[in-house]
Amino acid sequence: MNHYLEEETPIAQRTVVAQVMARLKDLIASGHYRPGTRIPTEKDLAQMFGVGRSSIREAIKVFQHLGVLESRTAKGTYVRGRAHVSSEAITWALLLGEDDLRDVLELREVIENICFSRLGESLTKADPGALKTLEMLDQQILIMEEAAEHHEISRMVEADYRFHELIVEAGGNRLFCALYASLHAFMSEEIRTSYIKMQDLHEVALDHADIVRTLRLEAPAIALRRHGRHFRRIRKLLHLPSTAPGGSADRALPEATAPEVTAPEAASLEPTALAT
Repeated sequence: MNHYLEEETPIAQRTVVAQVMARLKDLIASGHYRPGTRIPTEKDLAQMFGVGRSSIREAIKVFQHLGVLESRTAKGTYVRGRAHVSSEAITWALLLGEDDLRDVLELREVIENICFSRLGESLTKADPGALKTLEMLDQQILIMEEAAEHHEISRMVEADYRFHELIVEAGGNRLFCALYASLHAFMSEEIRTSYIKMQDLHEVALDHADIVRTLRLEAPAIALRRHGRHFRRIRKLLHLPSTAPGGSADRALPEATAPEVTAPEAASLEPTALAT
């Protein structure tokens, strides 16, 4: 028998399934059961935790639904890799939370600022992948322009989302990409709502084109500050506070800590005026 079975403390009878899930989560998170490894059988887990097999079965079903575990016929139950984990948990947490639009925008900004900085640095090195990202960003801007011309809101929303998703993908962090994908429904609503506040939908393409223009300057600090201005504009359109609760400074730290921009650099940010 697995020696680990003898070390586990039996679980109390209160909220048994939840406690089984918490214990299994700890064992997986600690690396005791790594992706690709098989967990003990229902019988062994029931003995390990001192609970009935039905409680073990229910806990495993939840983890299977979340994509954490998978059952293989005649082989047992295995831990799955991160790529298979469902984003539904995050989605529902946001759906049931308060101030979700503000929280989503803040999470977006933190993730995008990191990835945007990486993209800017890669462009200074003429990285082929970064240059390809610029081309794809241009394609989304063209779609926005065409959609604005025909007032195709849904098409504009998708192009807007894809524009920002490309920035996140350029950051090279798979967890960021997974988090961003889970925000799709919320972002679509955020983007659509911001469009309602605009007098001219062509502003959308102009705003995003200005971001790409600063990227082409190959000056990461300028591009990052322009990207931050994009988020401040969204907050204004959505009537969201630009400061944290309690009056503290804006929590989008990557922008706040960006290097100072010189006068000539600052001047390069002015040509495209944005509606307020």
